[in-house]
Amino acid sequence: MKKNITILYVEDEDQIRENTKRPLDRLCSKLFVASNGKEGLEFYKRYNPDIVISDIKMPSMNGIEMCKEIKNINTKQHIIFTTAHSDSLYFMEAIDMQVDGYILKPIEYDLLKNKIDNIIEQINIANSLKEQEILCSEVTRFQNNLLFVLDEIREVIFANDKFLEFFNIQSFEEFNNIYKDIGNLFIKNSGCFYPKEDRYWLDDLKQTKDEKRRVITLKDSKDSLRVFVITFNEVKETAHSVFILTEITNLNREKNSLKENVYIDALTQVPNRFYIDRQFTIEIAKKRRENTNFSLIILDIDSFKNFNDTYGHLVGDQILLGLSEFIVKNKREIDIFGRWGGEEFMILLPNTSLDGAKIVANKFRKLIEQYKFYNNLQLTCSFGISEFKEYDTKESFIKRADDALYMAKKNGRNRVEF
Repeated sequence: MKKNITILYVEDEDQIRENTKRPLDRLCSKLFVASNGKEGLEFYKRYNPDIVISDIKMPSMNGIEMCKEIKNINTKQHIIFTTAHSDSLYFMEAIDMQVDGYILKPIEYDLLKNKIDNIIEQINIANSLKEQEILCSEVTRFQNNLLFVLDEIREVIFANDKFLEFFNIQSFEEFNNIYKDIGNLFIKNSGCFYPKEDRYWLDDLKQTKDEKRRVITLKDSKDSLRVFVITFNEVKETAHSVFILTEITNLNREKNSLKENVYIDALTQVPNRFYIDRQFTIEIAKKRRENTNFSLIILDIDSFKNFNDTYGHLVGDQILLGLSEFIVKNKREIDIFGRWGGEEFMILLPNTSLDGAKIVANKFRKLIEQYKFYNNLQLTCSFGISEFKEYDTKESFIKRADDALYMAKKNGRNRVEF
């Protein structure tokens, strides 16, 4: 599905340019392609694209020279550089430009897509949150980057002023003496990268393909938690690793707040129908890509109208809230739970067969039956389950579980049907 953005792609090597045009064209509404820096600059002035993707080393006008001209026109322009290991001198000069990313050749198209998706996400947030223009301006200008370089034994051999200010130190030598290794300073934080105990942090980071997970949390000299996107490149000739930390603390906070407003059910504080529907698309794509199992549970509180009629809607609300909290507490970590509507809930079960879904549903049926909710009230739920088949659509998948739920109600409630 094409995104509603425009991209300018600049590459002087014919074969690379031709190979990259097709995947890029699928990611945007309009793609402009130039074969050198001069042509790229003219295209930029003419078309004003949302994203510029450029090789660094080119004849006539190289990528750095072209992008400096572009930055003079628009300091907020989104730019991604492509570069080869052999372009280290150009790359070191490019670091100071504070662009959105660097991708090594040969280009990993999944990595490029992730970087473009990250930029699109920033653009969409900026468009939808006009009242937070100052915040978006601070983020897109990238003026607070922390930069440091590690040598082959992974000691800091260079750090810029922002890095020193962050840790309240005078030199990178002082950092090495006090902190020893920046990996020791990573803070566990939801949605952020954190190294495994049995492996070195940089090894873990290299194996993290998803750019959205290349986010870390550090504690500054005032003990405040700060969130950064971490970008790095290894320079083969020197065995040095160059790191840029771009702060997204405020953006991360605002994104989390926005997601809560969009995806969280106001009463139960669990994911809502909009979020569940979005996750359906993601999990179905994953099932088809990886050929894994994927099952669904729909559950409905039996005779819920009686709670409202007997005890009032406030008690009914407490029952919905209590059931949501109970399921969240007892579900598996990989399962996705949310309120589908009214007294009806869904549990998406990745990597789970129909037999596995039966086990999960029956476990919850028995636990709920025995549990005392608000004011010691007890309730039961009926469950319908289905497993995604190759011929299924999202709608047919849900309908099969919904039909099973109907049968569970018809056959006496407090049952699991499939």
